[in-house]
Amino acid sequence: MLDWCLLQYEERHGGFPARGGRNGWLTALAFFCNEKGVPHSDLESHAARYAGPDFTADEIRRTISGIYQREAAHHNSKPWEPPTVRVEYASTLPTPAALAPTSPAGPLDTPTIPPEVYQLLPEFLQRCCQPLPTARERDVLLTGALAVLSGCFPTLEGMYRGKVIGANVYAFIVAPAASGKGALDWARRLAWPHHLALREASQRERDGYELQLQEYEQQKRAAKTGGPLPPRPVEPPRRRLFIPADNGAANVVKTLAENHERGIICETEADTLSGALKQDFGDYSALLRKCSEHEPHQYDRKTAGTYELSRPALSVALGGTPEQVARLIPNAEDGLFSRFWFYAFEAPHQWDDPFAEPSGGSLDTWFDALSVRVSEMIAAAGAGQVLVRLAPAQQVRFSSAWKAWLREGVADFGEGSGSASKRHARACFRLCMLLTLLRYFENGEAPAGKELTCEDTDFAAALRLADVYRQHALALYERMPRPTGSGFGTATKYAAKAGQEALARELQTQGLGVREIARQLGVHFTTVARWLRCDV
Repeated sequence: MLDWCLLQYEERHGGFPARGGRNGWLTALAFFCNEKGVPHSDLESHAARYAGPDFTADEIRRTISGIYQREAAHHNSKPWEPPTVRVEYASTLPTPAALAPTSPAGPLDTPTIPPEVYQLLPEFLQRCCQPLPTARERDVLLTGALAVLSGCFPTLEGMYRGKVIGANVYAFIVAPAASGKGALDWARRLAWPHHLALREASQRERDGYELQLQEYEQQKRAAKTGGPLPPRPVEPPRRRLFIPADNGAANVVKTLAENHERGIICETEADTLSGALKQDFGDYSALLRKCSEHEPHQYDRKTAGTYELSRPALSVALGGTPEQVARLIPNAEDGLFSRFWFYAFEAPHQWDDPFAEPSGGSLDTWFDALSVRVSEMIAAAGAGQVLVRLAPAQQVRFSSAWKAWLREGVADFGEGSGSASKRHARACFRLCMLLTLLRYFENGEAPAGKELTCEDTDFAAALRLADVYRQHALALYERMPRPTGSGFGTATKYAAKAGQEALARELQTQGLGVREIARQLGVHFTTVARWLRCDV
């Protein structure tokens, strides 16, 4: 029984740590063995081998005895049962190293965006979220609206790490089916009239091209009898704002090339995108990663043609279930994961009256009016560059906040989470750019060709939103598999955080303070304070 418990525990949490967190590791093991019915004496005898100069045998005995005494009522509450796999089939089972890491148990408990953050937002965004009845739906709409609007202003730029970047962000709404992700469709509705206007203007250009082509063919035939040969008319590009996710790689590159290297992908079902990426002709995952960084992309196929994108920019808003995330982003080390802001939640199912009249009237009418305002803002942004900067004091606060969040994320979830934190910081700056532009429109100013400074209100809102999305991403990161042999370790190492968090609460009930709990668990005291939702 003890051997089996040790095998299962070490697969999930790793072996006994050489330094740091040893008491926490042993305490969680004692909880596990007690529930499985391992005799106190067996575990104590085994654990004696862990004794050392700074982790004495007496401390080990007191730790195990304390758990077994306090948890006596739960001893053998989840009894161990011998494996029932027949010997002849055992050799065909995958080894533990080949198995995908298990996800931490329990619901995905993530925070909503605080109501006071909505009060900091520009009035336009507040109006977007006003008619939706629940906090989760409002959060979904706001997240999607930020992603969609980030792709509507091609002249909006800022300087980050010495490079001029656009405001484009990637956002992914993750929740079980029928949980309110459909609010993302209203976000797409905001920019849909502008998309239709571009498409109709493009169609008129093509209609004129078809007439010119017919005249060209007539003149070409006349040239055979001695007349002059006219120049062939140039085919106009097909312009649009939204790019379908159900697409091939060649067509996505071509569409970007025809749309000044810009576009928005907005899909309420992430499988639309993941299904396309799985096709040999449709895999444009690398292009998505490059567009997030505005990196050049070259495409050359004998049948599809040659295209060169010098500075592509995409905005992406997706909705999907946890299973759809896994199909699109196979593991936490995939480069797409760190480029997305996630809003992930699990909500209890409850019935809402489908015939209740929204407080603001028809949602169609509400968002149609807002979409007119979006088209007006796009026109007001003009063709001149709008450059957004942070004030010197804001730059200091920005770096201080993200330095702390990076340190906290790596301490809790391992080195692999660092790339997500760094890229989320850039997305946070992009959000500062977008909020600044919307604020200028709210003040009745035309920002085209100007250099703008982010207001403190918008800067505070961006940081608060970024913190929420950061927490959601890390919660999802913990549940995602990692490739075998990853340089950042296996997922089982990071899954131990769930056990540490439970242990922190247990130690709190014993009267221990935050700093003492942090010392015993071998983690930073601010992490423990966040787990326990208390002040340091």
